[in-house]
Amino acid sequence: MHYYNKAVSLFQKHYASKLTDISIRYQDDDDDNHRVISISSPDIKPGNEPRIYVHNVPTSQVIVLAHGLSDSPYYMTAIAEAFYAAGANVVLPLMPAHGLKNPDQAMEDFKLESKWREEIDIAVEIASLMGAVISLGGFSSGGALCYNKILRDSDMITGGLFLFAAAIDVKLISELGQLRFVSAIAKRTDGKIKGYGMDPYKYPKLPLFAALELGQIINQNEKLSEGRRITQAVFVAHAIDDVTAKLNAVQKLIKNHADKGLLYILSNGMAHAELPLQKDIILDENYKEGKPAYANPDFDMMIESCIGFYKKNTVGITT
Repeated sequence: MHYYNKAVSLFQKHYASKLTDISIRYQDDDDDNHRVISISSPDIKPGNEPRIYVHNVPTSQVIVLAHGLSDSPYYMTAIAEAFYAAGANVVLPLMPAHGLKNPDQAMEDFKLESKWREEIDIAVEIASLMGAVISLGGFSSGGALCYNKILRDSDMITGGLFLFAAAIDVKLISELGQLRFVSAIAKRTDGKIKGYGMDPYKYPKLPLFAALELGQIINQNEKLSEGRRITQAVFVAHAIDDVTAKLNAVQKLIKNHADKGLLYILSNGMAHAELPLQKDIILDENYKEGKPAYANPDFDMMIESCIGFYKKNTVGITT
């Protein structure tokens, strides 16, 4: 019996309640260890599945890595493999309304932001069955959600926080009544949300409604962080030219709200979506909508700094 069986059981049960006709897939390495365990469903586009990385021998270290708005766990796989190689088990959840063949109805749910928080909660619960020292990491909106989890349940996260082009400060309407009104307009303005575009791991268009839902998370983070500093060590990787998630927001997070932090700035003019990618995404030529996502040319140096910070500040922690 594997030590991670309970985690896999909860992982499977959770997605069985969200998706139809799920199946679980084990991708074994050369030593017949179940290295990657993923959930498949007819609802999910191939390659967009939630997955966990597990070591055959128990380890105290585990990290949850959350993907960004409109993309999927695929965007976090290169980062996941780096943490796995460093000795951690890894959980890659699939955010509600993401990675789907037909996302239109799911992406227009007025409870979307609360469902995203719940997804992080269940991912942390799964992680707790795989290791005692839990870290969080996220790309873009995934970073905002991981920061939100620490602000809500700080005692549960005894490892570190790892942010990649994190959406920390996107000013949106905060009054609930106004937000609902604007969201209702956004749902009509978005039109039909398509699941397929030239990037097979991302929706071809970012729905405005979903961005407003993210705004609620960001506004909550601002309120919860007021006057607080978190004890978890914080690593931030961010491009200086990122026009989607502003650099000064993560700078302020480290300066004002973190006891220990490291900011790794990339200055090669890359697009927001490219920061977590080690390889170019092969485009689906059947579709013309969407934008190509190229590899981060400094990925190897970025992840070397990240894992060095992780080993120095997280590995060795006991609970």
